[in-house]
Amino acid sequence: MKKILLTLLLLFMSMPALAGETLLIASGAGYKTVVEALAKSYSQQSGATVERIYGNMGQIVGQAQSSGKVDLLVGEESFLRASALPLADATPLGKGRLVMAWPKGKSQPADLKSAKIERIAIPDATLAIYGKAAMEYLNNSGQYEALKDKLVVVGTVPQVFTYLSTGEVDAGFLNLTQAMAVAKQLGGYIEMDEKLYKPIAIACIQLRTSPNTAAAKDFTRFLRTEEARAILAAHGL
Repeated sequence: MKKILLTLLLLFMSMPALAGETLLIASGAGYKTVVEALAKSYSQQSGATVERIYGNMGQIVGQAQSSGKVDLLVGEESFLRASALPLADATPLGKGRLVMAWPKGKSQPADLKSAKIERIAIPDATLAIYGKAAMEYLNNSGQYEALKDKLVVVGTVPQVFTYLSTGEVDAGFLNLTQAMAVAKQLGGYIEMDEKLYKPIAIACIQLRTSPNTAAAKDFTRFLRTEEARAILAAHGL
C-alpha cells in the first residue's frame, strides 16, 4: 500500500502545476502566428488550456470590456493603456515594424504614386495600430495627398493580406510578423522607414479583472524564458 501511495504521489508531483486551468488571451490579429506558437509551447509545459481571440486593437479592447473573461491582452501598449481597461503590469514582447507588401507574381512597386498602382490596402487607422502607423508614414513621407484616393481601408492586418493574396490591390500595409508568416503567398515586402512613424511597443498585459490570475501570471513568467524569447525573435519581434 505504501508503495502504491508513493507512486501516486510521485505521479501527482510530476503533473503540470496548472493542468486543467484555462487562460483567455485577446490579441491583435497581426500577431496571431506568434501568439499561437507561444500558446502551444506554454500549454505543453504547463498543462493549461490557452484560448485565443483576435481582432484589431479596437475590437479586442471591446471584447475585454464586454466579456469580463479576458486574462491577457497582446498588442501595442500605449493604445491599450489609453483605454478604460483595468490593466496591470506589462511584459514587453518586442518592437512592431510596418511593412509594405505586394501580390505574388508582381514586382516591388517602384513608386506608389505611379498610375500602375491603383489600389493600396491599409488597416483602419482608428482601430488598428498598423493602420495608424501607415497613415503616419504616408503623411510624414509626403505621400498621403497623392495616394489618399487609392487607399482601400479594411478592418485588420489579416484582411490586408487577403486583398493582397487575391490580387485585389497592388500593395498593402501590414506588420512584419504577419508578412513573415505569409511570405510564400506574397510577391515580397519591405520595411518602412522607422523614423517616419511612432515606435510600436508590443506587450502582453494582464487585466486586473483576470478570472485566472495564477495562470495569467505564470504565462507572463513563461514569456521571459529563453524558449519564449526565441519564438518571439523568430516571428520578427
